[in-house]
Amino acid sequence: MAIVVFGAAGGLGLSLTKALKQKFNDSTIIAVSRQPINQRVAGVHYTTIEDYTAEPLEQWVTEFNQRGEVLEGVVSTVGMLHDDDTFPEKQLDDLNEANLSKLFSVNAVMPLMILKACKPLLDKKKSRFFIQLSAKVGSIEDNYLGGWYSYRASKAALNMLVKTASIELKRSHKSFVVAAIHPGTTDTDLSKPFQKRVPEDKLYSPELSADRIVKVIQGLTAEDSGGLFHWDGKRLPY
Repeated sequence: MAIVVFGAAGGLGLSLTKALKQKFNDSTIIAVSRQPINQRVAGVHYTTIEDYTAEPLEQWVTEFNQRGEVLEGVVSTVGMLHDDDTFPEKQLDDLNEANLSKLFSVNAVMPLMILKACKPLLDKKKSRFFIQLSAKVGSIEDNYLGGWYSYRASKAALNMLVKTASIELKRSHKSFVVAAIHPGTTDTDLSKPFQKRVPEDKLYSPELSADRIVKVIQGLTAEDSGGLFHWDGKRLPY
């Protein structure tokens, strides 16, 4: 049995890999990333991938099949908020097409391409899971402050795609859980530029966030498929 972490090179990906190894000690943990990982956990299988697009993912699936592993679950941390050229917009005047396209590609398209690639590996009759990290700010109902157009909208799109996939897969994979989890503000590079505005007790270490996420995963059932969940296990509004 194998659990795969996509986006394993990020701060939360590293901690999730370690937490999954501890909590699912009978499973093989496979860490997939675009960059080589130096901080390695004993017993974890590490592999790099060119990108989270169709052709590299199909190649990874072929390699996975050659290993003879059985896929138990997938945890994807793939996503972005900012980079050297992109920053959350405060107002409409800050919007541009390039940034919108980039965030939709990373936050919504790539996770679904991962799910699509992994689908043939899933046993239709056994309990399996696909978990994508999302964000509470992607909730349309919970949006009271505005701003952050590209990030909010791309995460809202992600949540819709997860929900839509869950409806389809429930017909063919009765015990499969596909869900999104909000990890809370975690002390990683993603949140670094915004941490000054975060209360000290609301900024969580990657280790704490990872432990919470794994606990939520362990508590999910097929009835929860399609849901967006807070790190404490509560269902969040779309």
